[in-house]
Amino acid sequence: MNTPSDLALPPLTLHEICEEDALDVLEFESSNSTFFEKWVPARGPEHFEEESLKQVIRDLMADPDRFYLMRSEAGELVGRINLRKLGSEPLDTAELGYRVGEKHLGKGYAKAAVVAVADLVRAQGDLTELEAFAADNNPASSNVLRACGFRWDKDGTKTVHLNGNPLTLHRFTLTL
Repeated sequence: MNTPSDLALPPLTLHEICEEDALDVLEFESSNSTFFEKWVPARGPEHFEEESLKQVIRDLMADPDRFYLMRSEAGELVGRINLRKLGSEPLDTAELGYRVGEKHLGKGYAKAAVVAVADLVRAQGDLTELEAFAADNNPASSNVLRACGFRWDKDGTKTVHLNGNPLTLHRFTLTL
């Protein structure tokens, strides 16, 4: 099994989302909305209009959670990754979530971003564990998490409803 240091990862930059990213985020979300809706609830209309999206971004920036954009070496927006539940119990754990644009799948961007965020969190020293959930209809997400050192928590499975259908989510954890 690979460890994160063994992975061949593409060059990637991460930065916290800011209002100046609105047009790129609008294009990213618009061009990938149908693809993303296979695994996550549809974004509201505020994500598809520039001025309202700027307000969404301002709200995200004021939130204690962290929201990052993934950019390729050429500067193209290829995905998003976030840390949620910061400041919530348990205080030493955050929930990691990510999405990569459809045309960028299979290029290693998700792995590169997960490794980068885990390294960032380790360096900050505030958290001892990351958790992430992968849908059973998205084995690629489970594979990314495993490749980055996450372990499947067999007791952490839960069911949610997406578009009126049950969807099983598997919990994965990474000890930092």
